[in-house]
Amino acid sequence: MSVRASRSRRRRSRGFTLIELMVAMSAGLAVAAGAFMLARNAALFFQREARLTGAQFASMVGMTRLSSDIRRAAYKSTPNARKDPNVCAFSETWPTQMKDLAGIRITEGGSKSENPGDHNLSATNGLNPDSLMLGGLMNSTEHYSVAVMQAGGSGGYDIYLSQDGAYWRTKLAAQTGQGIFERIFVVGGMVRLVDQEGRSTFGVVTGIDESGTKPRISVSGTPKLAKRETQTTCGCTGLCVGALLNPVSFVKYNLRRIDTALHPRFAGMFPKANVNGLKPNEFKGEVEPDRTELVRVEVDVDGKELRNTLEVVAEYAVDLKFGVTRTELSTNVNQTPNVLRYPIGDKRVYEKTNATSNSGTPQYTSAVTVRLSTRAPMTDRTVGLPKTSDGGLLRYDLGTDLGFARVRTLVADVYLSNQAGVSW
Repeated sequence: MSVRASRSRRRRSRGFTLIELMVAMSAGLAVAAGAFMLARNAALFFQREARLTGAQFASMVGMTRLSSDIRRAAYKSTPNARKDPNVCAFSETWPTQMKDLAGIRITEGGSKSENPGDHNLSATNGLNPDSLMLGGLMNSTEHYSVAVMQAGGSGGYDIYLSQDGAYWRTKLAAQTGQGIFERIFVVGGMVRLVDQEGRSTFGVVTGIDESGTKPRISVSGTPKLAKRETQTTCGCTGLCVGALLNPVSFVKYNLRRIDTALHPRFAGMFPKANVNGLKPNEFKGEVEPDRTELVRVEVDVDGKELRNTLEVVAEYAVDLKFGVTRTELSTNVNQTPNVLRYPIGDKRVYEKTNATSNSGTPQYTSAVTVRLSTRAPMTDRTVGLPKTSDGGLLRYDLGTDLGFARVRTLVADVYLSNQAGVSW
């Protein structure tokens, strides 16, 4: 009995064999590796989806802002300064941008031609993004009553604004009383003066003074605002009391790379330019592909971009294209106008809405089709996909050995209420 008990105790106290330990460790490692791979793939999936969500959000924000501005095309301005019968004293001597004043102008491949060094990947992906120029009252909702307009320097005029409801709404909307009109009436920008009969004349702002009880807007003598005494058929009379004044902005949308040397306030969007004090060529982190953004910038009457007006509307934007719907006059005056639709990719989109000096007729554009595409910030696919039937992208080639990023595209039709139905 004692011998059997001793053998039983030895069996119970004996450890695992080497083979058993190896089998157990192998099984444990396999389970751990599987769990690690599952966690890694899940984390990678959520990272990629987060990037795609960011691209979707960027396209929505960009489209919302772009559509909002397009709706204001020609608002308190003109659909075509050259042809508008309500515009006084149009002249070919006006500054370049001013004489092409229109509600909307679309340039084929404008983003690429205006910023050729920024679009290497556009060529890689077979894209040629357009640019858009809008004219109208874009940055305010007010027009201001004139208290008095009198002769100013260099043959121009000094226009003093009345302290009416528009004046006080503008003042109360500002955080501080001073400087608000300087942001509305920009030096180098345009103003529109509407006479007592509703006809418009345009001038160039040369200065703003808010130190007195009434803001003073100084307007250049070249071109000179029309007055009834000199034009005989249009323009305000006398001291122009009660005439209406509002700014007119030229707003350009295009795709470009942000040059942080010219626009240092955007440097925080590109942190890899300086990581912990390292110079860019010393930083060996993950390579970020070339990128472009949808930007909004205002230009002056000569077509030069106004300082500190550039905004980034949508990050990682890769394509911007347009189509138009137009209400064109029939050759037979007894017939109703023709409603014609020119889809994205139709060359007539650009012919019809080109600069008015090139015989364009942008005033007949009644709606605009906008297609905006944004991409995920980094690669998440190794192969591309064919373009869609309308030429849009599903995946964006980031360059040699950098893979593909998924693309999100939005399309919207925007109605131009301020110039739809123009019949001149």
